[in-house]
Amino acid sequence: MKWTHPVRTAMTALAMLTFVSSSEAQRNRAGDFDYYLLSMSVAPSFCALRAANRSKSECQELTAEQFRETPLTVHGLWPNRAHASVNKQPGFCADTPLQLSGAVQTDLARYMPGGPDLEEHEWARHGTCSGLSPEEYFTTIVNVAKQMNDTVGVSMRDTGMLGGQVNVRDLIGEVATKDPVLAASIVVDCKQASARSSHRQSFLVDEIRFILSKELKPLPASSVGMGQNSGCPGGVGRIPSVR
Repeated sequence: MKWTHPVRTAMTALAMLTFVSSSEAQRNRAGDFDYYLLSMSVAPSFCALRAANRSKSECQELTAEQFRETPLTVHGLWPNRAHASVNKQPGFCADTPLQLSGAVQTDLARYMPGGPDLEEHEWARHGTCSGLSPEEYFTTIVNVAKQMNDTVGVSMRDTGMLGGQVNVRDLIGEVATKDPVLAASIVVDCKQASARSSHRQSFLVDEIRFILSKELKPLPASSVGMGQNSGCPGGVGRIPSVR
C-alpha cells in the first residue's frame, strides 16, 4: 500500500477547494457575461404543457383577446456565457433586495404575468448577474418585451400562427421581412405535452427565445452555438387555442 503524507494531502484538498471557490466567484460576478438570452413564453402552450400550469393565475385568467394583444410574455432575461453548459451559467451574483416602482409593476402584469414569485426568482437567479439595479433590469425586460411583440408577436398573429401551426422557417422568414437581424437571433423551442395533458401527442411551441448582446442588440443564434429550431420535429410546432 502506498503511504500518503497526511499534511500534504490536506494541503492539496485545501488548494482544490480554494480553486473551486475562486472559479465560482468568477462565474458569479455581476456584469461578467457574454450575451443575454431573452426567453419569451407562448401562454397557451405553457398552460397546456403541464396540468400543474393550468392552476396558475396567469392561465386561469388568460383570454383570447389578451393573447392576441400580447402573444409573447417574458419568462426571463438571462445573462449567459457563450458555449457554456446550463450549470456553468452565472447565477445568484448578489443579495440585492427586489424593489420596484408601481409603474414597472403595472407593466410587468402584462408583459411578465407570473407575479411576484416569478419576479423574485428571476431577479435573484439572473437579474443580480446583469450589473443593473432592479428597476433598470425590469424596465429593460418591459422594453424588450414590447419590441418583440411589435415585431415577432405581430408576425405570428398576422400569419395565423396563434392557435395554429408554427413552421419555424416560415416564422423566421416572416420576421426577416421586417427585421432580418432580429430574425437571425430567434430560437423556437418546442416541447411535448405531458401524458396528462389533452395535447399529449403534440409538440407545442413553448417559448420564442432571442440572443441579444449586452447592449440588447440582436445576435445570430449561431454565434453562441445555438440552432434556430430547438425540439420542433420537422421544424414544426403548434400553439393551442385559448378557450
